[in-house]
Amino acid sequence: MTRTSPNGPVPGRAGSDRANNSSPSKKPKTIELVALTGAFASVAAALHEQGFDDCWDADAITRLLDVPGAFGLLAFQPGDNARNGADIPLGFVLVQAVLDEAEINTIVVTPSARGLGVGKKLLSGVEERLRADDVTRMLLEVAIDNEPALRLYRGFGFAEIGRRKRYYDRRDGQKVDALVLEHHLVRD
Repeated sequence: MTRTSPNGPVPGRAGSDRANNSSPSKKPKTIELVALTGAFASVAAALHEQGFDDCWDADAITRLLDVPGAFGLLAFQPGDNARNGADIPLGFVLVQAVLDEAEINTIVVTPSARGLGVGKKLLSGVEERLRADDVTRMLLEVAIDNEPALRLYRGFGFAEIGRRKRYYDRRDGQKVDALVLEHHLVRD
């Protein structure tokens, strides 16, 4: 499956290529998911900026959501209603499905929420949606040096099926290989 952004082909986005520079404050009491729509595009863009050097803006995310077969999920920690607290965005995922196959175009978790189950919750939500749509195969690409993302994906059942040499460009000019991972969705 060829992935494209609203402006043409884009490099793989499945694993954030920035290190986690902040410590998690505490595990969210609950992690909820909602459909990522254009109304949340600016929130998603702000999250994407926290995870990628060459991040997507709100317009790009909106255009990606308009592609046939595309959908996204936004993870958040609900605010404390008793204290009029705001919801806290934790991460999002953008997916495109074609027939029985889907590809994760991007997934990002805010640095302060990494390692707290947000990525797993997003992947579970994607898998649930894809199963309902009779999708049987999910693909993604991730930088070979992104160990936290690789642990998440492997723990979720993704397996390596290929490698794209020098796929990601780093700010320092370094080029990093991407691993192509696949996960087969087993029918219940």
